[in-house]
Amino acid sequence: AQGEVLERLRAAGGHAPVAELVRDRPSLRGAVDRLAELGALRIEEEREARMPGVMAGEVAARPEPTGDQDRVLHVLREAIAGGGYSPFVLHGVTGSGKTEVYFRAAEAAVEAGRGVILLLPEIALTPLLVRAAVGRFGPTVAVLHSELSGGERHDQWWRIREGESRIVIGARSAVFAPVPDLGLLIVDEEHEGAYKQEDSPRYHARDVAVMRAKLESVPVILGSATPSLESHANAAKGKYRRLALPVRIGPRGLPRVEVVDRRETMKAGADPILTPPLREALAECLARKEQSLLLLNRRGYATSLLCRECGQQASCPNCSVFLTLHRGGRHALCHYCGYQVPAPSACAFCRGEYLRLTGYGTEKVVEAVQSALPGARVGRLDRDLAMRRGAVEKVLADFETGEIDVLVGTQMIAKGHDFPKVTLVGVIDADVGLGMPDFRAAERTFQLLTQVAGRAGRADLAGEVILQSHLPDHYALRLACAQDYEGFFEREMEFRRTMGYPPSAALVNLVLRSRDPAAAAADADAVARRLREGAPGRYRVLGPARAPLARLKQEHRFQILLKGDRTSMREAVRRALVERYGETRWPGVAVDVDPVSVM
Repeated sequence: AQGEVLERLRAAGGHAPVAELVRDRPSLRGAVDRLAELGALRIEEEREARMPGVMAGEVAARPEPTGDQDRVLHVLREAIAGGGYSPFVLHGVTGSGKTEVYFRAAEAAVEAGRGVILLLPEIALTPLLVRAAVGRFGPTVAVLHSELSGGERHDQWWRIREGESRIVIGARSAVFAPVPDLGLLIVDEEHEGAYKQEDSPRYHARDVAVMRAKLESVPVILGSATPSLESHANAAKGKYRRLALPVRIGPRGLPRVEVVDRRETMKAGADPILTPPLREALAECLARKEQSLLLLNRRGYATSLLCRECGQQASCPNCSVFLTLHRGGRHALCHYCGYQVPAPSACAFCRGEYLRLTGYGTEKVVEAVQSALPGARVGRLDRDLAMRRGAVEKVLADFETGEIDVLVGTQMIAKGHDFPKVTLVGVIDADVGLGMPDFRAAERTFQLLTQVAGRAGRADLAGEVILQSHLPDHYALRLACAQDYEGFFEREMEFRRTMGYPPSAALVNLVLRSRDPAAAAADADAVARRLREGAPGRYRVLGPARAPLARLKQEHRFQILLKGDRTSMREAVRRALVERYGETRWPGVAVDVDPVSVM
């Protein structure tokens, strides 16, 4: 047995994993150990990192920078070489080459012997960017995101800490990666709400990145085609330095945008999902063997199940929301608590059987496209699909290779993708989100429409965007169509200043919840009363009132909003909660400073 082990080792070149030597004959393991005792061979432990599948990359040519990119990179390289805290807002229109700026800035930091953190809002949605980074920088890249197994995450963390990986790409938690000698932080799509951790511990990765850059005295780049109002306001005040990429790379420029007034098409009896202009554009795009993206920021098949006898709609027993119909209307699901049942055949209120599906989501849009264009290969990308490991990457890969002609999706399709054959973007319902009871509704709509419009015509082919809307004159839609960010900023800031919302004032959202509605209401009343006594004139107290989502996961929710001076509000909230609940535990209380949503 010992002779066989030595023969196998010689055949392997004198060096081989023990597991490989004894794979087909486990009984040889004893001979290996005996030979090691005799000094005939040496067993050494080597760490082998488990690498995520997304780490495969291909070496691509480095594009020559444009004049705008050169000017921006000159400033960034000086900041990296000089050291010190330097916050930048990189405002670049869609397709202007922000990614290449990130990569060249990262190269400058690595050449100086420093590490880099590049944050993406949802890394599973941008496998092309990750593969491009791996192809560019090789094994020095580490990736951190929620889809990694525990072992993969451990090994990536270890490689970062030991300095084997000089460039870290990841979602929001990667901002805490233990990068030695950090030299640069980059936050791509810095406006995205996905950077906010909504559960405890609450933090905003963009703000943490800025603070970490300040603590470690390094530059930080906040990049976006539609910067958040907070970042743009900081740049306007001189707190951050603004860098601009105002022109799209390539011969075609920004896509042409057409707005379809759905009020008029509905009067004419047109299809509520695919209006005639969008249907015709899809058919023409398919005939040219080009690709299309269709956005509807609402998943599922139908938005609710309506009883035509009593007028009630199927509701979640745990939350104050209607159930969404999925899988062709066969299953009813709550998107908040996960409650799921087969679609009811009778009304829960009156037992009537005259039920009707109302509204539509991405599943229904796929069905409508397949009916209108029988030869089209249609794919879907939404949060339901993302729950299956690897499913998002497969859909994006199929779209990249031309296996899908039309990709239907929620806001996930608007996030940083670069598909050269996409020449048509259709927005099924551009008004989704405008009616939300949230002060950021117009900003989110403007950002989403601007971003998704930017997916069209990114290569040599001209792009076209068709927005279907019942509110074509709304300023968020009108300015998004014109790609007029400055015009939107001025209009929205006027509203924010008038109403006292960020960035003109700080905001704290205090939510008190309990399974007992009377207890939640009493706690909210007591806390609000104490807050009003706290610091008159330093902040305003709104509420308490039932939250827009008044009941979630069987808990009743009451909300108090505070606007004003951040330091005063923070101290007042702490005093009020200590007085109501004591020093240590505040059960059923959520304190969200600088919320991205007040739902």
